[in-house]
Amino acid sequence: MNPYLLITLVMCAVIFIALAATAYLAVYFTRRAKADLAAALEPLAEILDGESDPEEAQVAGRYRGKLAFGRVANAEGSLVRVFETEVIDAAGGEKWLFVRYPRKDQTELRPEDGAMFAALPTLQRADLAASLGIQTEWLQIDYSPEKGHVRVTVPMGSRKDIPTADSFIHQLNLLDSLSDENRAWQEAQTNA
Repeated sequence: MNPYLLITLVMCAVIFIALAATAYLAVYFTRRAKADLAAALEPLAEILDGESDPEEAQVAGRYRGKLAFGRVANAEGSLVRVFETEVIDAAGGEKWLFVRYPRKDQTELRPEDGAMFAALPTLQRADLAASLGIQTEWLQIDYSPEKGHVRVTVPMGSRKDIPTADSFIHQLNLLDSLSDENRAWQEAQTNA
């Protein structure tokens, strides 16, 4: 047999084996990642007495009578992965944004001169990040009248940064009380 033909056949066999091995590893790691995600989301779904969807990386259900969600998403305008915990409470009125940098002990508010922050004592807690079990560089809490939610957003360093059940309960408790405070403030502004 021609040595050039033999070398070509051996190289084709090597490439075929490498492609088959790569495909197997891709399938294995994808299944493993989905199984890990499903295992991390299931305790959160139990808290909401709802369902988990590993394909969409989210949980949905009710918390204290309000629709609630937890999901892995991309931060707006960025490739950073975040975990969002939402409680639906469409109170209308003005939107607002609160960003806390615990390590720098700084807070950013939008609107900057928003009087609503004085009416939302939950956001004024000095130990806010620690009480939520958040150890990241920043956390964001916002209200959107268009979407009708109050939401906590926390960056994720890896897919393993999905909150624990305890941390998720703390976030839901905060959002539940904050949504009540926000509703009272928004209604007071409407009636004024």
